[in-house]
Amino acid sequence: MEYPSPTRMHLLFLKGREEEARRGLDLLRSKREALVREFFMVMESVVAARGLLIREAAEARRALATALALEGKASIAAASFAAKRDLPVELIERNVWGVKFPEIAYPIVVRPVEGRGYAPASHSPSVDAAALRYEELLDLILRMLSRETRLKRIGAEIKRTTRRINALGELRLPQLRRMIRRVRSALEEREREDLFRMKRFKERAEKRVREG
Repeated sequence: MEYPSPTRMHLLFLKGREEEARRGLDLLRSKREALVREFFMVMESVVAARGLLIREAAEARRALATALALEGKASIAAASFAAKRDLPVELIERNVWGVKFPEIAYPIVVRPVEGRGYAPASHSPSVDAAALRYEELLDLILRMLSRETRLKRIGAEIKRTTRRINALGELRLPQLRRMIRRVRSALEEREREDLFRMKRFKERAEKRVREG
């Protein structure tokens, strides 16, 4: 622990440090409040998206089962091979309240029927319905990845900010205040000693004057 020097200059220095720590604590608390609001807002969207994902996945499986029943496995495999494509994905860094997280950017996932590479007339509408369901499902998954990554980063930042708040509020500020009290007490004691010495000096001077 830093030993407080009993001088007025050091007392002013410690008071300045205390004020800086107090302002820092206020800023950290404001940041945490904002992060918590953001966390719950994103969490609501993630929870809603997960529920939607479960429903969309079930619909996609049913659509695929229907297509397989009507077209057969070979026909579905041929259509899926024709519809195969690369989907470039780019990570863009975003910043919210000082928290950096990657956001996934990608081209439009859902394609029109004629954009899937196979001749629509060669398959029944059930194939198009299954393809549409799975493209919508993929689009939802990609959107959820960005949200869930954002949620995790914000949650981690809330924990880090809380640790810093605890360190300032429970350790650093009390330490500075104890040091300030110690320095102030030492200065007051020194002032009392100076006054006592001055009083004794005055009494001795007056005695010498009386004694002539």
